[in-house]
Parts: sequence; structure tokens; C-alpha cells
Amino acid sequence: MKDESAFYDTNVLIAYLFREENRFRIAQKVLRRHASKAISIITVHEIHTYSIRFNVEEKFIKAKELLHKLFKIVPLNQDICLKASYIRKNYRLPEIDSLILASALHGKYKHFYTFDEDFRELNDKIIEETRIHYLEHHYQR
Repeated sequence: MKDESAFYDTNVLIAYLFREENRFRIAQKVLRRHASKAISIITVHEIHTYSIRFNVEEKFIKAKELLHKLFKIVPLNQDICLKASYIRKNYRLPEIDSLILASALHGKYKHFYTFDEDFRELNDKIIEETRIHYLEHHYQR
């Protein structure tokens, strides 16, 4: 699978960067699986917010440079926003989730990884060219 592209939801990076119990190893595994990796600009903002909440903003500032080197960071544009509206209506996903998934679809990434329960019903489904991987079922709480 190393040659296929992947897009990661914020919670996968948070699980990895903050070494969340139960999720860290799964996040590490899926992050290593693909050579071509991308995240939404929303993810950068969400990780920053998370780092402020847990008083590790200095670590985020250092990690931010690394994020730009390891991932293509996809900005929002009009096409992504329109696609997100369609996704929200047809798949009943919250707005931010719709924007992040729309970014993956717009970029034609082959895989989308998430721990977000809002994607449970979409696990292993292919939307356009992108297969959804809901990772929560990989570990017991």
C-alpha cells in the first residue's frame, strides 16, 4: 500500500502526536502505511487548539514545521466547500467532518483514516475514489 495516497483526519494525528493510549499504535501504523500523505488546513488549526488546551503550545510550534514537511496540507477552496455541502446532506456528517472528507475526495486520495465515530457507518465504503477507514473498531475501550 506504500504507493497509494492517504488523507488523515485530525484525530489520527492527535492520537499519534499526543500518544493517546490505545490509539497511538494504530495511528502510527496507518501513518507509516503510505508514502503520499495529506491533511486539511483545518487539522493544523485543530491540533493547535488541542495543544493550547493541554498547555503544550510550544511543542505544537515545533511540530508545525514537521507537519508541513511530512504532509501535503490542503487548503479550503470553493469546490471543497460545495462538495462538503453535498457530503453533509447525503452522509449526515457534521460540517467540519464534511469539509475534511471533501478535501480528501477533492484531492482524489485513495484512503481516508479516522477515529471519529461520525464515520462509523461509512467504514470501508468508497466515496468517489476514496475508501473510508474508521479505525475505532481496532481497539477496545
